[in-house]
Amino acid sequence: MPELPEVETTMRCMRSEFLGYKISSVKFFRKDLRDPMPIRRIKAVGVGAKIEDFERRGKYILMHAGAHSIVLHLGMTGNVLARGEAKPSQKHTHFVWEMQSPRKSSKKKKYLHYVDPRRFGRLDILPRHSWQEHAYFSSMGPEPLEARGLGSLIHKKSTGRKAPVKAFLMDQRTVVGVGNIYACEALFLAGIHPQTPAGSLDLGSYKEVSRHIKKVLKKAILQGGTSFRDFKHLDGKASGYFQIRLAVYNRKGQECKSCGEHIENVVIAGRSSFYCPRCQSL
Repeated sequence: MPELPEVETTMRCMRSEFLGYKISSVKFFRKDLRDPMPIRRIKAVGVGAKIEDFERRGKYILMHAGAHSIVLHLGMTGNVLARGEAKPSQKHTHFVWEMQSPRKSSKKKKYLHYVDPRRFGRLDILPRHSWQEHAYFSSMGPEPLEARGLGSLIHKKSTGRKAPVKAFLMDQRTVVGVGNIYACEALFLAGIHPQTPAGSLDLGSYKEVSRHIKKVLKKAILQGGTSFRDFKHLDGKASGYFQIRLAVYNRKGQECKSCGEHIENVVIAGRSSFYCPRCQSL
């Protein structure tokens, strides 16, 4: 599943490709993804609108166009592709939007293709002035790369929490966008066992893990995210090179790069959690 760096990478690529373009027409090949798509509303208020800005909140991409914000979630296998023609080039293409160049002298068009084999993605359109109040966003925690004093914010939320710190960090109400891979990596760098009760850690520990959350996310973004079988760049090619630098994630049985101990894993909240038993003693 794409995590924050992959979504951030996609959003930045979409901004580079489509900022200032006008949605001149839309074509849908099905009525729903995870939920029904608001096709009539997008045709009514989206077509003809100019994409004025792009933004990411958690794992959602927002395209701000006039008085509305188009909301896109990639789900587990969603990809946005930029193409020079409207005809779908891949299976499981669920909609294609024609985008008109912002240059008045240019008749150049681009096409936004959305491909999603498992259809866990989401498409919606919300009022631009109040999208933050929607149920998608209203309970979200702070953005890890933007929040000041992130360690203090997380520490306050941890009071009395008995859940494993790994599960606590992956809760989007605690902090958004810290998925399985990056939670494993940040906890390793901070020397914290993933099963440590969240409420037992002091402020210093949360400042340390927050520093490493920011560190691993920034590095992953610079490298285009972590490579996934289903995650593609806007040109359709596989994206993400952070995988080769992972310290513990998906390395069960391999030697720890710091101490040589073998990496182990345990299931926490239904997710495999990788750690070094020596560097991250419980």
